[in-house]
Amino acid sequence: MNIRLRLTLWYTVILSLILLLFSLVIYFGLERSLIATIDNHLQREAAAVMNNLRFELRHSSDDDDDEEEADHDKQRGQLELNYQPEEGVLWRVTDAHGKSLLDHSNFDKFTFESRAITSRRPEFEYAQLADKTPIRLYTVPFIIKEQGETIIQVAEDYAYIQQVQNQLFFLLALTIPLTLAIASIGGWFLASNALAPIDQITLAAQAISANDLHQRLNLKLPNDEVGRLATTFDTMLARLDESFNRQKRFIADASHEMRTPLTILKGDVEVALMRPRSVADYQETLVMVDQTVDRLTALVEELLLLARAENNQVPLQLEQINLSELLAEVISSLELAAQRKQIKVISQLPPEVELMADYGKLSRLFINLLENALKYSSARSQVTIQATLEHGQAKVEVSDNGQGIAPEHLVHLFERFYRVDKARSRQTTPDESSSGSGLGLSIAEWIVTVHGGRITVQSEVGHGTTFTVWLPQARSNLSLG
Repeated sequence: MNIRLRLTLWYTVILSLILLLFSLVIYFGLERSLIATIDNHLQREAAAVMNNLRFELRHSSDDDDDEEEADHDKQRGQLELNYQPEEGVLWRVTDAHGKSLLDHSNFDKFTFESRAITSRRPEFEYAQLADKTPIRLYTVPFIIKEQGETIIQVAEDYAYIQQVQNQLFFLLALTIPLTLAIASIGGWFLASNALAPIDQITLAAQAISANDLHQRLNLKLPNDEVGRLATTFDTMLARLDESFNRQKRFIADASHEMRTPLTILKGDVEVALMRPRSVADYQETLVMVDQTVDRLTALVEELLLLARAENNQVPLQLEQINLSELLAEVISSLELAAQRKQIKVISQLPPEVELMADYGKLSRLFINLLENALKYSSARSQVTIQATLEHGQAKVEVSDNGQGIAPEHLVHLFERFYRVDKARSRQTTPDESSSGSGLGLSIAEWIVTVHGGRITVQSEVGHGTTFTVWLPQARSNLSLG
């Protein structure tokens, strides 16, 4: 069942329930209103009869009746009504036993049962005449001083109410299915129009393959849910395209980086095997092979680290560390490399900068930054490492006064395998620990990010470069990946 049909069915079912509820309210509300109108009318008529009812004593001759009958007739007297009820209103006055005392409408000729005749309070009821005519009956008990307990009954035919109800029922039974049919067709049409862009998105998505991610939907849709879906889809395609391109570049760059040392390695071995050589020559060749293998090993480890980092498979080993002591150890480990280039390393470290962090990963971060500073600084220059605390964050700056980096390279500096100097594909001295693969800054950025911090770079050609690392002291800010 497609979504158009489901939407139409849901729409029809909900509309059916609404129409049914509306019809019930109209049907029974109209009945209630009409019955209330009759009841009000009967109450007015009963009050008019009661207010215009007169009792007159009846005098009889002594010749015709004995004294006891005369006294009885005088007590009963005669009831008279100085009011004419509206046409169609049946009325009568009876005694407490239901015997008619006054009935100008011949109400007593109509036989019906009234359970309210013995009631001591006014009461409405439904009744039926002998000819099956339905009536609404109102019974009011009252007392006439000379007569005693008396009952007034007024009634009115309510067959026309049933006729109105039947007509209304027929009208609702006819219009509701017709309304539902028209609404269902309209619902299907609206659902089709609303979902038509979804079909366009589906067809466009089917035409896009993994090898052709540069295509976009480019649908001119309003800024509604479907329009935002299409825009989000285009944005997702752009991210996927960038991700695939980055993956392709990564594979190509990794292959290129590994091919270079492998070519060197193969060349060194082939040269050694071209002719018999002395033990010293073989030892020199093996040293070169060992250095090349070390470079390959470091490259593979860096690639493996980045691959694991992308899959969140490198958890942090958090502990309370003193950042100043860590930086002092990093400087000490690279002291020999600085001395070879006659570079002076100046440190400005406070006594204690406490952090909750991964000691090993932070060591690698600052080793990478300091190696970069030493590598691209000129001989007999200086490199500065400065640490401070600002607003609950540790700020570490690594500065050199080397050749600097042009602005067009700064935005790509943390990309994998990106090197400002493309010619520097092989380390300049055998003792340099950096592989020169272009992965060091990518790893540094990842380490800072998983610690909840950030890294920035500022550089000016001919005046040097400064890397700034911000690390939060609070553990809650860490991203454990």
